[in-house]
Amino acid sequence: MSVARTDVDPALRDMNTGTAMGDAVKEAEARAATQDGTKRRDAFISYSQKKNAPLAKQLQRGLERLAVPRFRPMQMSVFRDVTSLPANHDLWQSIQRELARSHYFILLASPEAAVSPWVAKEVEYWLRERDTEHLLIAVASGEIEWDDDAGDFDWQKTTALPRNLMGHFTTAPLWVDLREIKEHAHGSLRYPPFRAAVATLAAPLHGRPKEELEHDDFRQLRFVKRLGWSGVALLVALLVLAVYAFFDASRQRDEAVAQTRISASQALAARSGQLIGTNPNQAAQYALYAEETRSTPESRRALAQAVAAAPYAKRRLRADADSVTGQEGAGRPAFTDVVLSADGTTAAYHSDFDRAPGVRLYDVRSARQSRVLRAEGAPRELSRDGRILATEVYLNQVKLWDTRTGKLLRTMATGHTKGLPRAGHGLGTVVLSSDARWVAASHYTPEGDAFVVVWNASNGREITRLRVSDTRVGLGFSADGSRMTLVDSGRQEVREFLPKSARWEAAHSLPGMTGAPAEALKHSEILLFDGARKALTRTPKHAEVWDLKQHRRIAKRSLGAYENMTIADAKGTLVVGGQDGTVRLYDSTLRTGTVLGRLVRPASTLASSADGAHVAVASYGGEFNLFTTGARRGEQVALGQGEFSYGDLTPDGRMAVRRTEGHTEFWDPRTDRRLGGIPYANLSVNLEDTAYALSGDKRYVGMQSIEFRKGENKGRFDIWDLRAGERTDCGFTVESGYYGRVRPAVFFLPGDRYVVGIWNGDVEVLDRQTCTRRTVMPKPESGLLALALSGDSRTLVVLGQGSNDVDTWRWDDDHEFEHIAHTTLPPEAEPDSMGVDHAGAQAAFSDVESHVYVVRLDSGGHLRATGYLPREMHDVAFSRDGKLLFQGIGSKSTHGMRILDADSGDQLDVWAADPPASSAKSDADMQIVPGPANDILTLGPDLKVVSHTVGVEAWHDLLCDLVSQPLPTQEWDRYLKGLDVEAPCD
Repeated sequence: MSVARTDVDPALRDMNTGTAMGDAVKEAEARAATQDGTKRRDAFISYSQKKNAPLAKQLQRGLERLAVPRFRPMQMSVFRDVTSLPANHDLWQSIQRELARSHYFILLASPEAAVSPWVAKEVEYWLRERDTEHLLIAVASGEIEWDDDAGDFDWQKTTALPRNLMGHFTTAPLWVDLREIKEHAHGSLRYPPFRAAVATLAAPLHGRPKEELEHDDFRQLRFVKRLGWSGVALLVALLVLAVYAFFDASRQRDEAVAQTRISASQALAARSGQLIGTNPNQAAQYALYAEETRSTPESRRALAQAVAAAPYAKRRLRADADSVTGQEGAGRPAFTDVVLSADGTTAAYHSDFDRAPGVRLYDVRSARQSRVLRAEGAPRELSRDGRILATEVYLNQVKLWDTRTGKLLRTMATGHTKGLPRAGHGLGTVVLSSDARWVAASHYTPEGDAFVVVWNASNGREITRLRVSDTRVGLGFSADGSRMTLVDSGRQEVREFLPKSARWEAAHSLPGMTGAPAEALKHSEILLFDGARKALTRTPKHAEVWDLKQHRRIAKRSLGAYENMTIADAKGTLVVGGQDGTVRLYDSTLRTGTVLGRLVRPASTLASSADGAHVAVASYGGEFNLFTTGARRGEQVALGQGEFSYGDLTPDGRMAVRRTEGHTEFWDPRTDRRLGGIPYANLSVNLEDTAYALSGDKRYVGMQSIEFRKGENKGRFDIWDLRAGERTDCGFTVESGYYGRVRPAVFFLPGDRYVVGIWNGDVEVLDRQTCTRRTVMPKPESGLLALALSGDSRTLVVLGQGSNDVDTWRWDDDHEFEHIAHTTLPPEAEPDSMGVDHAGAQAAFSDVESHVYVVRLDSGGHLRATGYLPREMHDVAFSRDGKLLFQGIGSKSTHGMRILDADSGDQLDVWAADPPASSAKSDADMQIVPGPANDILTLGPDLKVVSHTVGVEAWHDLLCDLVSQPLPTQEWDRYLKGLDVEAPCD
């Protein structure tokens, strides 16, 4: 047994590095010392000595030498057992001591290690005495497979891990793959893949980012080389070094600034990730600044997560006081009120934290402030059209304002305010009829009696006054304003009032209605909806829905801890603000629904349009948000008039196909319009054997399919005129036995005269004017598997079957294809789907194992995407800017798409699709194709074609609509001090 540790030579402290060298040694010794004075190991390598001893030695040396200057002692202490003695008590005690002294446990996984008794004992000791967070895995050979459904490794497929790891991981760990390094014996830090793998393992040991360690190691290697060159010719080298030093200093300064920007961007992105679950608006703010500071995979991940975290947020109109000013005053509850007109066009907002003298008015459709109304008091009600605003003013007054002119229209007072105790200040309930003709409110008198009073808004005259049990009663007008309903839970009764005749109808009993407890002020309001025909009563623990016409309760539910709520008058959708800031929807039967978003603090006021499409929410910190309850933000359901299924979208996203018996219709998902139809449809044709293409002028459709007749496959290609609904004269039969796994593809080229496709095994171009074909690429021996065209219709990518050959062709101005590149995918890849970006610079291939390979078409370089892999993955599509890659995913529990970074291959996020439609098949797939502008189109088990706004710039614009405020000064100094970074939303 030996310990691979380089001791510090005291003589080194006398070298010309002097004090810096001594400090480095002292720092290493201090870090390696335990509380009892013994030396602590940074890591313990557990491995099988039969097969992996050389690799373990290389890994140990790499960990100890990474990012360490060549003339300084090693700072890492890594233990590696190099003996092969038989098991005995003394040896195990020694190993136990080394395990106890080690901070991390590195398992060099292999089939031999999986059955090694020593490795099993070392793993068992670590699991018993330490934790899996400090257990790292490096795969030397064998296989590791994670089973997401079981929440553990798939022990039927995993051959490299000992069985006593079973059940100790709850999520899939990230392991380092050293199999290629072992196979090619490239165990040097100068070999980039090995250095990257060592840096991945060393990052947690050092407590530093992987990129920083690699950067330091590279700088040290460069320094050594530079020093060697200086000895070749001293005089010449001095001159060269003098010149070089100047430029190197500038470069290093630029590198330092660049690295600082990268570090700041990563820190901002990390902060955004921390806030996603609790404050998505602020998370969006940090994500925007991260991308503005330096675009990195981490910043793009933060953008994707921020967009997904608040899918129904339309815009944050006012920020929480702390996030803007940093003032601690926002920690106390403040009066913040918001109301929304029934037609969903106008919102009014007032907060103690707002310095504006009055009430802010907003246009909901544009989510922009329209004006500041210099009105007294807090907003309580808006007329249906948003033209009249009712505010509550000190000592129980109601004032009506014209929101267009800002003029005061009427003032109405309850009277009975002389000697009114402070507890009696404030109106209980205030309602305004939809036509703003009648105003009603509840209030207390100095004697402690509660009344409901109704005024005529045209002259401010009181027309009725009725004693009630408490001011917390339910008041509401019918849609036409002809009647008002009063619900008194204290008396368990309901009454109607006819304003025109100033007459009260007889009361009706509501037996069993829960009375609000006296101490629960904020939970006691009774909300009327459905034209005041239904009522929602609430307590701190539950809510009840009552049918006021039938005088019975129709729903009851416990809502848990919540702060406030409102209800959509026409739809009956209940909006609840949780004490954790969550805004959630419930339907009229109190069944839980969508989470709209989350605020920094609990919601003090919520308001909804009558149809429930728009929701306005304000918090105790002055935050004001608008939400929509339809499609997610950045999404739009295209072709909403019917259902589609997987394969109905063409690969270029320009057309959707719907087939019925004897008829085929074509739709444009970009304009939601029908393009035309043809009197032909072969419903027996599998989508994998059918291809469609739409001409640039949207007049012609090219269709290729296979007809099954008398046990034979008959392939045919035709061009149809959509205006006439007829076949053109250009059509021909094709062989049908070569298609393989991927369906054929045909594309119109620029100008619409030429069509490219795979016919009779060859890649050919069809001239529509002469209906003649010429060969672009003959069929190779292994056959052709797939064909894809870039979004600009000029770059053609051809994938060979079995050979994994990728050939790229460019359509030139002479109407010819020029071969520009050839590359080959890795032999382990088994591609079955591919996509090309809009500019034709890169292509992505999804293989049968769900991996994605991104190929740079000009250079032939490629990378494999990383991240969690669901059981099934399907189509791939690039964002318009080519920076992001989207892949359809599907499993038993969920469908959706995962987002990949096209530059690094890192997985950024996973977006789930809506639940499957009742008519969808249980194994329905997820189709993803490019869409118009910055969109992609998805077609999933919900049978809807959905347009998603994607891309870095598009997400930037979406999030700037949500939160455009700059970072507070304190946060700027924390992350960006000394850097020149502009506000991302200016």
